[in-house]
Amino acid sequence: MANNEKPEYRTLILDLGDVLFSWSAETNTSISPQLLRALMSAPTWHDYERGRFSQTECFERIGREFSVEPSAVDEAFKQARESLRPNEDLLALVRELKAQFDGRLRVFALSNISLPDYEYILKLPTDWSIFDKVFASAVLGERKPDLVAYQKVVEDTGIDPATAVFVDDRIENVEAARALGIHGIVFNKQEGVFAALKEAFGERVKAIQTAKVED
Repeated sequence: MANNEKPEYRTLILDLGDVLFSWSAETNTSISPQLLRALMSAPTWHDYERGRFSQTECFERIGREFSVEPSAVDEAFKQARESLRPNEDLLALVRELKAQFDGRLRVFALSNISLPDYEYILKLPTDWSIFDKVFASAVLGERKPDLVAYQKVVEDTGIDPATAVFVDDRIENVEAARALGIHGIVFNKQEGVFAALKEAFGERVKAIQTAKVED
């Protein structure tokens, strides 16, 4: 293949939170949206997403570190979890794109997510059948953007990074994927992601969009 020739992508890897699912940091608790996001950026939370702490231990540690009651942390995250809503348009695009490939496109999810949240999200009324496998950081023992998280996915699936597309809402996660030779797309606006997928997968996405217009 010539250096300037676009590869034929055979794998799509998607983030879950803020890509395939939206959620709200607004809760009816003493924890503001800003504080909730700060908790999720703390090293303790990151280790929780790596599966190193139980939920109880994590909330107790977070409570001490941020001077908040663990019970308030528990309730805030419970409400945030209940606010999860699937991105039906993106899910429909992925479902139809996979059908266009007639079984030759593999689709995976790679998410920084705790075990309790992962177990919760799997019970949501979502078409999980479009995924060949879901990789949760709490199960992997590693999280994005650490390269080892991506390497474990590559090793487990046997995919060729050069023929894989990765979509995530955080630039640092996308840059890490690119470092392994994966084609990275930053999810900022939905229409921008659809355009980027169209650029990556070409006529198949065009056919899907045309069918939607005709419907």
